[in-house]
Amino acid sequence: MMAVIGVMAVTVVIGLTITAATVNGLGVTSSNKALVQSRAAAEAGVSVVVAGMSGAGSCPATFASSANPKYSATVEYLNAAGTPVSCTVASQVKITSTGTSQSLGVSGASSGDTSTVEAIYPYTPALTPGTVSSGAAIYLANGANFNNGGLITSSATVPAIQVKTGNLDCDNNTVITGSVVVVTGSISLKSCTVTQDAWAFGTTTFPPPGGTIGGILRASGSRPPSHPLARWNPTMPMPTVPVWTEFGYNRNDWMTSAGVLFDENIRPTTAGNCPLPQNNGANPIIFNALNCGGVSDSGDVTLSNDLVVVAKKFTFANSMNFRSSTAAVHRVWFITPDLVPAGNTATCSPGQGNFTIGNNLQIDAPIIAMLYTPCGISTGNGFTWRGQMYAGTISNWNNAVFGYIGVGLPGADLGAGTYTPGGSSGSPPVLGTLVSSRDLVG
Repeated sequence: MMAVIGVMAVTVVIGLTITAATVNGLGVTSSNKALVQSRAAAEAGVSVVVAGMSGAGSCPATFASSANPKYSATVEYLNAAGTPVSCTVASQVKITSTGTSQSLGVSGASSGDTSTVEAIYPYTPALTPGTVSSGAAIYLANGANFNNGGLITSSATVPAIQVKTGNLDCDNNTVITGSVVVVTGSISLKSCTVTQDAWAFGTTTFPPPGGTIGGILRASGSRPPSHPLARWNPTMPMPTVPVWTEFGYNRNDWMTSAGVLFDENIRPTTAGNCPLPQNNGANPIIFNALNCGGVSDSGDVTLSNDLVVVAKKFTFANSMNFRSSTAAVHRVWFITPDLVPAGNTATCSPGQGNFTIGNNLQIDAPIIAMLYTPCGISTGNGFTWRGQMYAGTISNWNNAVFGYIGVGLPGADLGAGTYTPGGSSGSPPVLGTLVSSRDLVG
């Protein structure tokens, strides 16, 4: 009898062991199955995010699926250092996706029920239609002569004046609030003040009665005697000054933030100047005067929207004000196209001429203006300007008041010297090639 009981006990133990092993095996098997499913769901979430963000016009932050495979994903926008920033300035994105298995683990084996995957991609933000400001306050391809007083004001981060070739000559009580960079030439300040830093490949001189540079001076040759030794650094690195941006005329460049082309008013052929219209109507418009000898003034101009004026040359002989019809900010561009789009040099072609101000010109707040000409700028009896200037040279500067406000040119990066036709149409965000991917635990 005892032998029978012993055999039965052994049988029970073996049965329980087999049952436990079977249950444990089922748990491991179900957990592995769940892990495969949850991992696949998490990776599917990453794929959905990548597909959803490519070409998206907004900045999505979350993605989720209630159907199988189930996933929940978040998007974090980062700068190059990995710090969270706005999607409009981000250079990379981090996608964190958590997947849930369809068949959950059994017998308490739940470790594979969810999986989390982190993936990092390079990111180029979307560019909305319209013009993006870039470049210096005043860029000159071939030198400048500020010779009869005035005030030039720029921000601390944008150079007041960039001169690619040629010299910068300044005299007669002109004040430049900002920094100046002269890449190949020299600087001469006679009764002239630069409030911040100055760089010159050549020498810098202060002819009598002298000039002032309020920041650090880097120049060739010896230090000007009146410039303090503490602010003299002939080895200070020179900021990068871009090549001349070749900008012609392409109507498809000019587009509103809604992606709608500007209207265009094409003037008939005439050897004389075409007078500038005194208002521009309700819609943004291009006044195309390339068939005219140039554009001349016709009295004050009241803007109800943005205005582009394209002409071979500009002659504003009389006093003239550009005003807004309301308190709204409107932009005006004065464009003399560079007809030789090669070599990154300012080419003033035959038939083209300077942007000339004879008596006075006022860009009244809240209007802001951009001037682009491969020719020169010449002023007679002063003007007031709010915006930017990009020109071949300044041959005469007479009692002008200039205040920098970024305007830019469509499709152009004036800080890099590049131009893409139709660039103002905008572009969707772009994800680059996967940088890293890893499983997150816990």
